[in-house]
Amino acid sequence: MPLEAVIFDLDLTLISSSSAESLRKQRAWSEVYKLIPKLGPYEGVSALIATLNEQRIKTAIVTSSPGSYCSRVVKQWAWSISTTVCYHDTKEKKPHPAPIIRALENLHVSANNAIAVGDAPADIASAKAAKVFAVAALWGIAEHSALVSSEPDLVCATVHELAQFIESKL
Repeated sequence: MPLEAVIFDLDLTLISSSSAESLRKQRAWSEVYKLIPKLGPYEGVSALIATLNEQRIKTAIVTSSPGSYCSRVVKQWAWSISTTVCYHDTKEKKPHPAPIIRALENLHVSANNAIAVGDAPADIASAKAAKVFAVAALWGIAEHSALVSSEPDLVCATVHELAQFIESKL
C-alpha cells in the first residue's frame, strides 16, 4: 500500500486535552478556547506532522469537535493540515464511516492508501467501516483495554512508534 494520507483524531491523539474534557462535554466552548494554549501536542506530534508534509503525505484531522475549536488548535500549534472534518461537516458521526470517507474525498485519496489514527473505539470502528487501516493511539489515554478490544490493525504505544511505522511505509 503506497501511503498517501494520514487521518488523525484530534483530542487525546494529537493534543493532551483531558484538562478540557468536562468543559467540552458541557459545550462550554468559549472556556475551552481559553485553554487551547495549554492543550499541548504530545511529544513528537508536531515533528511527525512536519515530516508528513515534507514527504508530501496528505494529512487530515477528523474530530467530533466543532470546526472553530479544531482550527484554533491547528493555528495554535502552527500545523499544516491538508483538510479537516469536524462535527458539523457530516450528518453521521464516528463510529459511522462518513467522517473518514469525507476526509478521503477531500484529500482525493483511496481508502487503501490511507491510515487513520485515534484514541477511542469509535475512531477504530469508523476507520474500519471506511476500509482504512486503523491505528490505535495509546499515548493519550489511561484505559487501553476498550481501545485494544476494538481490534485496530495496529497498536502504537507512542507517537515515536507511529512515526516509525509510517516511515516504514514511505
